[in-house]
Amino acid sequence: MCKAALPCLLAALRGAGAAGGARADGGNEETTQVYVADGELVYVGVLDNHANARLFALYDSLADKPAVLSIRSRGGTTGYGLALGRWVRDHKLDVKVMEYCMSSCANYVFPAGIHKLVSNFAVIGFHGGLSSKTFQFEPATQAMLDALPPGRRKAMLAQIASTIKDDARQEQAYFRTLGVRPDYVTLGQEERYQRRQRSDPNSVGWTYSLEGFARLGVRDITVINPPWRPGSALKNMSFEVLRLDD
Repeated sequence: MCKAALPCLLAALRGAGAAGGARADGGNEETTQVYVADGELVYVGVLDNHANARLFALYDSLADKPAVLSIRSRGGTTGYGLALGRWVRDHKLDVKVMEYCMSSCANYVFPAGIHKLVSNFAVIGFHGGLSSKTFQFEPATQAMLDALPPGRRKAMLAQIASTIKDDARQEQAYFRTLGVRPDYVTLGQEERYQRRQRSDPNSVGWTYSLEGFARLGVRDITVINPPWRPGSALKNMSFEVLRLDD
């Protein structure tokens, strides 16, 4: 349990993409699982500091080093996503997504792979990042903020904004190392694209076509049994495939 208000609020904001316990396919994700299967590293669940540490230790313990990280995650705290993405790139791993990789997983882990392999229904889903111009707290966190005296609430929001600004610089530096466009995780929040997403009541974010990913600097994606129809297996959720304007 958090004992300090600011760290709690920052954690809630940074992990907003992983709020709740529901999986995209209607099941539950509890403890994140890390293991080896068929010669690949496997990471299943919310991006988590302890899971990252277990993955790194597992890799170090193996005589035959896997070349692929297969991941299924609805996201997690941005710092842990950045840490995992940096580790993937440092170890020159490929990234494989057979079901979904959302939020911080899509933002930071997926583009880190030297090569990316996806099933023809896999979702690489976005809803913003540290460089977003606006943020939304989960309801319980917003209620906590609303309960504060106005002066204290204003000061805390200013602290949060300052911290996010510093984190956004780290995010942009990370994208530069990958050769990825700085708006990779925020493009769908532009009004011209938001209008299209609002037309679908089940829309929870956006994704890109192969061509769109390439234009944003995320290349070397291979689709198993194309064409790629992201999210065709998800229930009551959809991700708008952005058609990038020139």
